[in-house]
Amino acid sequence: MTTREVYYKVYAESELPVALVGFANKDRFGVIQLFQSVWLCFHDGHEVNIKKMEKIAKRKGFMFWNNSPDGEKFFEVNAKEIGKLFANMILNQK
Repeated sequence: MTTREVYYKVYAESELPVALVGFANKDRFGVIQLFQSVWLCFHDGHEVNIKKMEKIAKRKGFMFWNNSPDGEKFFEVNAKEIGKLFANMILNQK
């Protein structure tokens, strides 16, 4: 799914005039950062928002948009591990 397609998917599903779109990337140490995000204001126009997203998608280490099929699959496959990490963070363990 292209960035443009992800944008229109988010736009179609949004009930508000703004959306926070998440993405994942690998940092310079190879650690996956899951909860990066960008604000989109639909009043700014589609092309402005798409260009903002495309600029992010071109960054070194970019992996996927969370709303894309790749993102949805990643979270589905890794749900148990992500849940354990959150539990450890919340409970201040490990």
